[in-house]
Amino acid sequence: MKLKKILTDIVPVLVGILLALFISQFQQSRSEQAYIKNSVESIIKENEENIRELEYALQRQAVFMDTLGKYLDDDQFTLSEVLKKAKGVYSPDLKSTTWKFLVQDSKHTLVSYEFINQLAEIEKYEVLVNRYNIKIGDIIFQPAFFDNPRMKNVFFILFSDFGSIEQSMIEELRLFNKYARKTYSIPIDSASE
Repeated sequence: MKLKKILTDIVPVLVGILLALFISQFQQSRSEQAYIKNSVESIIKENEENIRELEYALQRQAVFMDTLGKYLDDDQFTLSEVLKKAKGVYSPDLKSTTWKFLVQDSKHTLVSYEFINQLAEIEKYEVLVNRYNIKIGDIIFQPAFFDNPRMKNVFFILFSDFGSIEQSMIEELRLFNKYARKTYSIPIDSASE
């Protein structure tokens, strides 16, 4: 009799506790899903900004390459003069703060390996772009190189490689955005890509 009374008192309490745990986990899961979806949307927006930045850089670099090609074999024109005629060079300013924040956050375990792997692929290109920016700056800000007519050839080769890396990065950013939109059911808004 006492056992039956104890069970009738305990069972509702246990059911209440289990129900509360289930509701808590359900709410946490929904909160985590919303966090990841918002993060992915931010990453996509950041990638779209980077695509626009890279496309603009490629346009400006094409002007520079045309001007450089025109004066490449003319030793009377230094790299400095070619840069002035082309109205300078442009190197992209890329951002990756959103996805780096997500990967460093403990919630990165909520996204797939493929998701992280694609971001790592983009990062490879970002590192290369930044290295090219540094190399270009090293040449531009050293007058011994800058005033040497033969440095035009170095710049021609450097910018040819730079452009192909930027184009590859644009393709990787677009691939990621397509994958992320499909995986997380994020519609394409009219202002994007």
